[in-house]
Amino acid sequence: FHRRFKSLRKRLKLIPVKQRPKERYPGEWKKYWDITQICSYPPEDLVIEATSDYMRKKAALVISEEMRHFEPFTTSFLDGLDIRETVRNWHEKRIYVYENQPLRGKVGSLVVIFDEDIHDKEGEERFPWKLTWLGEHKDESDMAFYATNPGDDIVGPGISRSLYGGFMMTYPPMRVYDIWQDSFFDIARNKPERLLLAAIDYCEEKHIAYVAKKPPSDLCIRLAAKVSKKVIYIPIGTFSSKALKKIQTFHVLSGKHVRKYAKDYIF
Repeated sequence: FHRRFKSLRKRLKLIPVKQRPKERYPGEWKKYWDITQICSYPPEDLVIEATSDYMRKKAALVISEEMRHFEPFTTSFLDGLDIRETVRNWHEKRIYVYENQPLRGKVGSLVVIFDEDIHDKEGEERFPWKLTWLGEHKDESDMAFYATNPGDDIVGPGISRSLYGGFMMTYPPMRVYDIWQDSFFDIARNKPERLLLAAIDYCEEKHIAYVAKKPPSDLCIRLAAKVSKKVIYIPIGTFSSKALKKIQTFHVLSGKHVRKYAKDYIF
């Protein structure tokens, strides 16, 4: 015989959901905001550094593919069979193989442009805040960016949420002068160009990664070539929208003491 078991009853199970604290009265958190002592939120620093490293590796892969050499098979398969070239030249009835050329130089600076922020007819900017931030320790890059104004979106006492319009990162830290005040970059016609010119100037490697909707301007490409550097363009659509949104949103804190409780408001 078959033993019968009572079916388990279906029950609703409570799932703990972290809720952001609320103001006791409108404007309570605003009074804790002080733009004179701002700093970043460390967990977000780790995320953007990791994502930047991934983008640099992606740029290095693009360079490697551009340098790949292919030729008809004779006596050696070299680094492998090149199926694409074999199919493309199928009428020749020959097999093509490829050889990877050694990468000369590394990818140093990185520029990511989410929005070019071209002024409208009234001259208004969506990302008016321009800043240069130096790395706090040896594992952080120097950074320059333009973003939405801090203090416009207060999400906690002394905590403001902003969006990057674009940013530049370069390593090692503690080297970058305020690029928005540096007259050396005044030839730039817009914010993305200024970031890219700074990335070229401060880059200690041969290659600069440029992630944006549009390719870099001819001006930047020519100036990079003059100093024996190369700008590697990667369409921003190559990366997932979820990952991009994660690094475009960031928080600014009114002093390092805010870091002690910021996790209760940022999630």
